[in-house]
Amino acid sequence: MNCNLPKITYPTLRTLLLVKIYEAICRKSDVQVANRAIDDPNSEPNPPDFELFRQKHVLKQVKNQTSVAVYQSSITLQLGAKSTQTRKDIAYQVAQFFQTSPFNPSEGDIEKILLRDLTVSASEAGQLRFEFGDLAIAHWLQMVLRNSPLVRDSNSAFRLSGELSENSQIFFCQYSYARCAAILRLINPSDHTDQTVEIGAVLWLRNGNLLLNQERSLVAQIVRTLDEWEDGTALKSAIALSQAFQTFYQTCQIVKYDEIDRSIAQCRLALVMITHWLLRQLLEQGLSVLAPETL
Repeated sequence: MNCNLPKITYPTLRTLLLVKIYEAICRKSDVQVANRAIDDPNSEPNPPDFELFRQKHVLKQVKNQTSVAVYQSSITLQLGAKSTQTRKDIAYQVAQFFQTSPFNPSEGDIEKILLRDLTVSASEAGQLRFEFGDLAIAHWLQMVLRNSPLVRDSNSAFRLSGELSENSQIFFCQYSYARCAAILRLINPSDHTDQTVEIGAVLWLRNGNLLLNQERSLVAQIVRTLDEWEDGTALKSAIALSQAFQTFYQTCQIVKYDEIDRSIAQCRLALVMITHWLLRQLLEQGLSVLAPETL
């Protein structure tokens, strides 16, 4: 568990789905109770089969050529073996809950927006499929961006005493972080800025469709990194994010505004800002190594 990483205060897509699945199956109407129970392994009392909700295989992000965030759940396969209901009936119960529930207004706008742009389907075998649409991804990315401040702290203990790692995997992550920092300096060389792009002005959508196409693999990895923020391993997450960023960097023009659509350039810079913040936390807080602004 990544105990040293800062707590994420906004909903990750996987946790949001787990909370709602929990609510649908266990007939819980208080989402906050469900959320606390899923996040806190010491919460009591736990309903029967509750431990299933904490197992990774219960809800997995799957690769998709056209969508950024698609999940599949097999929880009905486990529950169906212990229930008077069939797996198919449980799956349809969950799907209908998502399709018909008005959702509690007290949950906040972002959760309502995300859930309103969610397509849920159930197979005859009881498999559940969840697909977030472009509108949901755009709002979610905007929320993540607002919580990914660009901080260049020259007083950090890591910057005063840290060194580059001799471990090739960690160095690869440090290199990727430094590449993010270099891109951000090219756009705004000030060492005192906390905004390289106008956060409120980033337009992720055009005609209802996500502007990002070549960038989808990086977006999907950002989703996965935050999904695994609390129960993954820092090194594994940092390597996967670094690999996705390097592919993005090699295939996408980022800084030459006169050569590409300005809105697309802003979206790409926003992704660099998010990656920069995530890698810094994974390196410094998760792995206790230097996150170098330069190499």
